[in-house]
Amino acid sequence: MFEVLVLVCLASNPNNCFELADTRGPYETKQQCIDRSIEMREFINELPDHVPQAYKCIFNEITVKGVAT
Repeated sequence: MFEVLVLVCLASNPNNCFELADTRGPYETKQQCIDRSIEMREFINELPDHVPQAYKCIFNEITVKGVAT
């Protein structure tokens, strides 16, 4: 499963950045994760003084304790 993180910086202060985590995921495929990052970046572009700088799709293997995979 993939989770998306987007790095957002302030246009007025590019050294002031923070990580934005998605609340909808995780996603089964990397492409779904990338598609969601694009959606998030489009929303961030609508916010005043906020600029999306980068995104990352992180693979996390989901395991259930006691279940062999």
